Amino acid sequence: MDELHEAAIAYYNNGSMEQQNLSWQFFRAMDVNGDGRVSLQEYTEFLRQTAGLAWVHPEMFRELDRNGDGQLDFWEVLTLYYVARTRTISCRTCLRILNGLYFTCVTCFESPCGNTFDLCVKCYMRRTYCHPHRLFLDSYVLLRSRRIHHPLPPGDQNLAEQQPSRIGWWNALRAMEVALAVGHLSAFCTIM
Repeated sequence: MDELHEAAIAYYNNGSMEQQNLSWQFFRAMDVNGDGRVSLQEYTEFLRQTAGLAWVHPEMFRELDRNGDGQLDFWEVLTLYYVARTRTISCRTCLRILNGLYFTCVTCFESPCGNTFDLCVKCYMRRTYCHPHRLFLDSYVLLRSRRIHHPLPPGDQNLAEQQPSRIGWWNALRAMEVALAVGHLSAFCTIM
């Protein structure tokens, strides 16, 4: 939860005024009595009345309450707002919300229908799922595998001459990424 809290603050600090205002509106909607704090009662009532947050479990209050005072301040509610806006993917087996690393079926991900099959690390590791496809990548490798390698911008062409070791390291890291992705793919190849 600490990493999600930090990400929420980073997005808030770097967001537009409109995005920051939406965050405050979310907080004020939850802070019914206007005391600048959200009690457990206000939190659970808000979740009960808000259709899009039915997946958030009431126990999450304790996780959000970073200082343990039994109430949520704006920054703690901001974490919930961030989670609500970005973490709507759940494990297809245990139904837990996927926070952080998770596995996605590559075949489903690339399908034009738009539906993905996502699993938490435990369900993927234990193979406690039923799915017709076998090729899965974790969320970080999947993101990196979709990155298009671009040549240096025109103004940076001299960079290779000025810092050849930096370019060498970049190429080595890129080769390692490709090898990991290909190695992961080849592990699923079988002789028919």
